Amino acid sequence: MKLTRREFLRGMVGWGGLLVAGSLELRAVRAAEPIRRAHRYLAARQSADGAWRSGRYAAFREGDVLTPVVLWAMQTGRGENGADAVFAHGLAWLRALTDRCCGEESPWPALRYPLFTASYATQVFARSGDHARASAWAKIVEVLRTREVLGWPAGDPMCGAWSDASTPPQYVTPVPDMLAPNISATALAAVALRAAGGDPQSALPFIERCQNFSEGEPTKFDDGGFFFALDDPIRNKAGRAGRDGRGRERFHSYGSATCDGYLALRACGLPPEHPRVEAAVDWLRDNSEGLSHGGTWLPGREEARVSLAFYHSQALAAVLRDIPQSTDWIRRLRSSLSSELIARQSDEGSWQGLAPDSCEDEPLLASAFALRTLSLLA
Repeated sequence: MKLTRREFLRGMVGWGGLLVAGSLELRAVRAAEPIRRAHRYLAARQSADGAWRSGRYAAFREGDVLTPVVLWAMQTGRGENGADAVFAHGLAWLRALTDRCCGEESPWPALRYPLFTASYATQVFARSGDHARASAWAKIVEVLRTREVLGWPAGDPMCGAWSDASTPPQYVTPVPDMLAPNISATALAAVALRAAGGDPQSALPFIERCQNFSEGEPTKFDDGGFFFALDDPIRNKAGRAGRDGRGRERFHSYGSATCDGYLALRACGLPPEHPRVEAAVDWLRDNSEGLSHGGTWLPGREEARVSLAFYHSQALAAVLRDIPQSTDWIRRLRSSLSSELIARQSDEGSWQGLAPDSCEDEPLLASAFALRTLSLLA
């Protein structure tokens, strides 16, 4: 019996849907065992008191840096709410840290990297339904924002964003690197505030300035991607791109900064169809391939490029998870990212970076980022 054209096309659509569903199911099955191995590795590295500590970096040995990020990674994709014994033990340790630090007027001496700790802890408690502790950490995130009350000029694009400051960033000039906002710290803080019901929107001027984007006629520099920080040829890891027609120094867009920029825009409430959000997605579509850190990188920047492999992978996975449409390029990228990450996993279930820059040679940090990536992609 001959099929009509409509019946044939209808059947092909059905088969296409089955193939897509089948590929998603297959990817989830392939990722399941690596995810289990990662959880076992993290369980084996947990200290007796419930925290996670580094054997490599002194600044990571007190538990306040690694414990929140490990719990955040373990929560992803599993809906952990404290039922799992390893997670529950770690969460109890983080509760004790919260109650000890967040009640103090000056918690800074107890926190090595306060924005890192506060932002991940905010997300962990928000997802666990502990809104009081999430709010307590969110207040610390807010205090670390560059604000007028700390002397930052109201019209300065740096005002309202976040830096790597270890205490509330009092404005000085010239602004040192530690106090100068960057897109990674700002994205981390913005996502955390949004998770706790806060409003990060005053960071939007800074976020937009970190995007190679033009509201009018784009130049060759305006590719839609993001860079790390304003006027900083060193910390913008991909390097200088040149000067535009107005004489402004421009910087190359690169993968991790563009993922952070996308997530920051979305945390500030910009919808998927906003031109800036669409431009970031287009850049990622054109420049992403598996674990490779996309972008145009100047000679001599290769170590910086590979040093962020796992941070980049989890940020990229979060972007892919957030994009509403699942197109062919997204499916291919999800598959290649997952496959390449699984291939890098050690026999004990861990991952480790290839370069010390960005501290991804600490297996606990790299493994937390890798676990979150696989969980988001599964």
